[in-house]
Amino acid sequence: MRLRPLPAACLAVLLCVALSSCSRQEEDADGTPEPPVGAAVDPDPGEADESSPPPETAEEERPFGTPVGWASQPLALPAPEDEETEDGADEDAVDEDTDTEDAPVEHPGVTGGEAGETVTAADVEQLTAYLEAEEPLVVEVEGDFDLDGTVRVASDKTLVGMGEGAEFTGGGLLVDGAENVVLANLGMVSEGPAVEIRGGAHHVWVDGSTFSGGEDDSLITVADGADHVTLSWNHFTDAESAVTIGGGDEEPGALRVTVHHNFFDGTSERHPRAHNAEHVHVFNNYFRANPEYGVRSAHGSQVLVEGNYFENTPVSVSTESEEPGNVVTRDNLLVDSEQPEPRGTVPDPPYAYELDDTVNVPELVMGRAGSD
Repeated sequence: MRLRPLPAACLAVLLCVALSSCSRQEEDADGTPEPPVGAAVDPDPGEADESSPPPETAEEERPFGTPVGWASQPLALPAPEDEETEDGADEDAVDEDTDTEDAPVEHPGVTGGEAGETVTAADVEQLTAYLEAEEPLVVEVEGDFDLDGTVRVASDKTLVGMGEGAEFTGGGLLVDGAENVVLANLGMVSEGPAVEIRGGAHHVWVDGSTFSGGEDDSLITVADGADHVTLSWNHFTDAESAVTIGGGDEEPGALRVTVHHNFFDGTSERHPRAHNAEHVHVFNNYFRANPEYGVRSAHGSQVLVEGNYFENTPVSVSTESEEPGNVVTRDNLLVDSEQPEPRGTVPDPPYAYELDDTVNVPELVMGRAGSD
């Protein structure tokens, strides 16, 4: 019997479909799945556009955030003195026609020990060895450490509390003449200064830590020509004095310090007190129940106080009566606290920063300030 034209055509189509299905099953036998309909298919590597840039690698974020303020600012430093050979000749000697004036070296801003290895200190002996080492290091700590005195911190170091946190007792940390130091997420109970930054030390960042004790000393002191320091998101409690910047014998041109988003919780005075400071920027801190005063400018210091929340602090901002400094206040909120005593003019800082709404400062700071 001869098939009619239409049924014959249908039979041909069915036969082609069957053959095509069998062909796909054979091609899939090697176990390579086909992409679903509409899925993007990577081009053949050999056909990729050679002019296309390689994919960007996401920059690893520090576990304790990003520095803001003076510690993040570059600083021009004098060029190191040229070393001499055994014959007394300058190793870096240049032609007479070349300008021999030493160009300053610019420090780019605080990075701590991130250029080096990451190590874990299990006890005070290891901690001391790591912090005094010459090479860059990130030193991680967890648990309780009885320092039994002062531990020096050398240049290019990051000391950070991990896990359930770290608590230091029986001593303090000394950054003397060192540069590029980060101290973060630490709990410190000290009978004297918890952290001393002095001797021309620069680019030091103290962040997210809790300090108490101190007795007759401030918990943190920044003095003796120290420069480019940031104190941020720290909790100061159970102490008379919190932060002292400078002293009566300071040379001009240093002591540039940023104090932001700290919680001064019942501490009596010095939040901070500045002497002969080139520029101190105090912003978005929460002052609560500070019986003596909040911020004080003395001996010609330049202090800018803005966006802070003062609560039950009888004297919010003042100047030293005998040797006053300059102080400018703006956008602060005072609750049961006296009005500030501004004096003179103070320049704005050279760095970028974001000022939080003052009314939100207590909630922001109490929720984050201090060690874990």
